[in-house]
Amino acid sequence: MHPGNQPNARLSLAVILPDKPAGTPVVDCQGCGVCCREQSLPPFLDEIDFAPIALQREVLEARKHEADYDGLPCLWWEKETGKCRHHADRPNICREYEVGGELCLETRVKFGVK
Repeated sequence: MHPGNQPNARLSLAVILPDKPAGTPVVDCQGCGVCCREQSLPPFLDEIDFAPIALQREVLEARKHEADYDGLPCLWWEKETGKCRHHADRPNICREYEVGGELCLETRVKFGVK
């Protein structure tokens, strides 16, 4: 079962994260996961062929029921840890979310994460 299918799964990440003083630079993504809120399923393009077979199957199976995941965080995001379960095999677009980079900071603002 996708962790987002549990009650309270749609809580704002701002509730989960400790408050940081304004202006504190973002140096890691521990417990954040805002980038994982942009996509319900791992957004593989052509590079899915490079992921391990078991992960390919998981993603392809989930895509058959894509509507069930609308509005939920990524299938691979673990709410408890705020981390990607398959970080080493994440899609290229996920790798573009450089910690503290422009996309990271814009997405944090969008979801109200300091």
